[in-house]
Amino acid sequence: MHHAEETLLKQLVRARGLLSPRAFLTVYSRCAAGLGLRGLTLDERQYRRWLAGNVKRLPLPDACRVLEEMFDRSAQELFTMVPAVVADTASPGEVIDLSPAPSVVWTTPALPAADPEPAFSLQELMMAAVEDSRKSAQAANTAIGQMTFETLQDDVLRAAKTFHTQPPATEFLEIKKLRDRVEDQLAQTRQPGQIRDLTFLNGVLCAILTDICQDLGEHGHAYEHARAAWAHANNIGHVPLAVWARGMQASSSYWGGSPKEALMAVNRGQNHNPTGLASARLHSITARTWSHLGDTNKTLRAVQDAQAARASASAPDDLSLIGGTFDWTHAQEERCASTAFLELLQRRHDDLDRATLEHYVNLALEHAERALALEDDTPQERKSPVLQATILLDMATARVLLGDVSGAHEILRPMLDLSPDLRTFPVRYRLQSLRTPLRHLSGRGAQELVEAVTVFSDASTAKHLPDHS
Repeated sequence: MHHAEETLLKQLVRARGLLSPRAFLTVYSRCAAGLGLRGLTLDERQYRRWLAGNVKRLPLPDACRVLEEMFDRSAQELFTMVPAVVADTASPGEVIDLSPAPSVVWTTPALPAADPEPAFSLQELMMAAVEDSRKSAQAANTAIGQMTFETLQDDVLRAAKTFHTQPPATEFLEIKKLRDRVEDQLAQTRQPGQIRDLTFLNGVLCAILTDICQDLGEHGHAYEHARAAWAHANNIGHVPLAVWARGMQASSSYWGGSPKEALMAVNRGQNHNPTGLASARLHSITARTWSHLGDTNKTLRAVQDAQAARASASAPDDLSLIGGTFDWTHAQEERCASTAFLELLQRRHDDLDRATLEHYVNLALEHAERALALEDDTPQERKSPVLQATILLDMATARVLLGDVSGAHEILRPMLDLSPDLRTFPVRYRLQSLRTPLRHLSGRGAQELVEAVTVFSDASTAKHLPDHS
């Protein structure tokens, strides 16, 4: 018998016939999956260190859970050094029962401060290195099939094109499943081109999830999805998507009542030096941000900067070419301007003189009317019912501020037929903005309009994420 020490883990691995790295890693991965630790991996080099006790601290908690499940011992026990009990003559396949007798009390001395002597000979280590090289070469050639990738790409781009016409609550689960598919394929390829393309698709899906969460009023969730979209875009140097994600972080912040955080996000977006439509969109969101902060001059300047950026756009980038939710249209830009001026009026209503108030109301109305005309000219398959609803609400709010309640009611009649599952948070937020000036008006017309928009808002089914999300 040897009188040297070895880890209890090595003894139990040997007793179960799992000394072969392939055999051990197979059982380890299966056990991890059974515990719900999807994607938990262990490389052969680390496995050999574990057996030798060549560690200064216990493995990470998830790894300890798997080992404890495999051997029904605590991780502390498994990495304890105990007397070696396997005879030199034991055959490779021999299984020795090392289960302790009931009367045995295990002690758990601290892990050794110094690394023990290597448990493997130089020849064994050289053979292991050859196996490592062989496996790394095989992994380097790992790729997903072209048809698989193209199918996944088509599904993601189709979702991006059609999302804005669908109820957000029903789209959430489909987009989440698509993102899971992208993650699965990312884990199966080592090809740089495929990794880049899949990372881009991942960022696109995170951006769509941000839109969904914003539509459902889940601004904290929206911000985290936008942060993930930015990380994916930044990792592959995709400026338009990175800027898009920063803009979404900003809008999630001001919708959630944190305009100063929104300003930080737009400033970070500007660090990417966006141009063309990406710049136009970020300036529009900047205008909305400054309006929530009540700065009239900076709001107006940002609206003008957005117009200048659109005018200088030479060609659409590959993000806007996707279309759908990524198609930053002129109608959206004009609607953003009208909303910014109306938000500004709410924040500064008591500070501005009547002439200034009327000036900004008329600006809001002009931008909203241009937005509606542009949206009316949009092909039917690209129209967004939610965008049209928000434009009409901005027009109606401006009319109420000018004292034209009957005109506002007439403008809203088409919107009142909007499907309940498309009455999203941006729509309901503008409804609340409309109610504010209506409270200061008397008369039957004002009362009827308040009742109409209240019934409309209360009937919304697009209020929360699905319970099983």
